This record gives sequence, structure tokens and C-alpha cells, in this order.
Amino acid sequence: MGIPGAGKTLIARDYAGRGYERLNRDERGGTLRALAAALDERLAAGARRVVLDNTYLTRAARSHVVDAAARHGLPVRCVWLRTPLAQAQVNMVERLLERFGALPSPDELRGAARREPWLLTPTAQMRALRELEPPAADEGFAAVEEREFVRAPRGAGGGVLVAATALGRPGWREAVAAADPAAPHLVFDWAPDGGAAAADAAALLAGVVRGPVEHAACPHPGGPPRCWCRPPLPGLALAFCRAHGLDPAGSAVVGAAPAHRSLAAALGARYVEA
Repeated sequence: MGIPGAGKTLIARDYAGRGYERLNRDERGGTLRALAAALDERLAAGARRVVLDNTYLTRAARSHVVDAAARHGLPVRCVWLRTPLAQAQVNMVERLLERFGALPSPDELRGAARREPWLLTPTAQMRALRELEPPAADEGFAAVEEREFVRAPRGAGGGVLVAATALGRPGWREAVAAADPAAPHLVFDWAPDGGAAAADAAALLAGVVRGPVEHAACPHPGGPPRCWCRPPLPGLALAFCRAHGLDPAGSAVVGAAPAHRSLAAALGARYVEA
């Protein structure tokens, strides 16, 4: 169990590789209560090793699994993936890039989510975190195992992610030089008014670095984010890294605000203050 993007599917596949039968609501459809009924049927048919990977955010949602197993005299072990929100956001964006090939627009995301409920907006993922009730042994679990999230290294080289506002700072040239002038560069920005700050900053940057320079900006309005491209959400950075075969954790973020430092931390990238 864990919030959306916690990494549950990866762990469940490991169990499935060891002979566990996997039950997942996103793949089967329906509700968690219906999934517990399917579990009951499989146990009645003789299954004894089953892994369920869903959010199971509340005690009530988890109770149906515990009750179904108890009717067959079987213990339930809860594996709680305590993935920080920032890392779950990275995981969610990477899944979206895998699914769509590029960052989906809010309309594309909303339309696809009708068929694939795992496709979430940032606000929906944040809401899941607020709804989370930590699991406890008194729910009837034989054990509660807490796992911290560890991202596997990728081994590829990194790029340089530059906030457009950082190029307005007096020390931006030194900051860019302290990154990697020969690496691919992305200038990113949030421009709900349609401004050209990212394009202008990219043209300025192209005159002082050797690597290729691109620019990207989130055009979506303020309020609760319905898209994954508004910094410091990691959408623009991860889409750029994916397009160029770069390792986000091997990259550098040149920034000028706490939000830029937060983006670097989420990516595992080095932060350089302009």
C-alpha cells in the first residue's frame, strides 16, 4: 500500500515473480470491495499466496482484505511504501511519459483518466496523501513492514536545467559555468500569461554554453495544479531528460528560488544557486 506513485507495482511484480498471484484494481476495474470479493473467491479456490497492490489509504479499505483472509485462516502482511510526495511525483510523471510519450495536457489527462484511473493530476495525488491513515497491527495484520523508497541509479550522463528567472541574477554566468557548459541545457519557466521569458533566456544562454539549449514553459493558469509541467513539479525536467537520454540525478539545476532547490532535491540533482 501507499500513495499513487509510491512504487507499489514494482514491488508487486517481484512478489508475482516468486509465485504470488497478483490482484490489482486498476487492471481489473471496479472497487476495492469488489477486489476483496475476488480475493475471497481465489482463496476459496485454493490460492494461498496472493499480492494486492493498491493505495489502501484507509483502515476501512484495508479491512476488506483482512476479513477475506481471516475467513480462510490466512495471515495478511502489510507492506507500506513510505515514498515521499516529491519522489511519488517523479514516479507519476515518468509513468505518464511512458504512457503518452510526452507530457499530457490537462484535457488529455482528464480524458484518459476515465479509462485508466491511475492517471492522476498533482492535486489528486496530494489529496491521497492527506487521506492516508497509517497502517497498524491492530487492524489484524500479522505484520506491518515499512519500506523507504530508493531510486535505482541509471548510469547515464546528466543535463543542466536552468530556471529562466536565474538568468536575471548577477551571478548567472558563474552558476552556469559551475554546472556543465557542454551538456544539453533546458531553460524552464511558468508563463501563464504567454510570456516569452524562457525563449529569451535560452537565446541568452546559447551564447555562453557549448551544449545544445532548449526552452519549455508551463502555459497553464494559477490555482491548484491540473498539469504536471508547472515548476517545481518535475514534468518539464523529466520530459527533457527522457528526450535526451539523460539521468535526472546526474543533472544540475541552476536556480534562484527555494522552489528550484526543491526541484533539484526531487530529481536527486545538484543545485547551483545563481
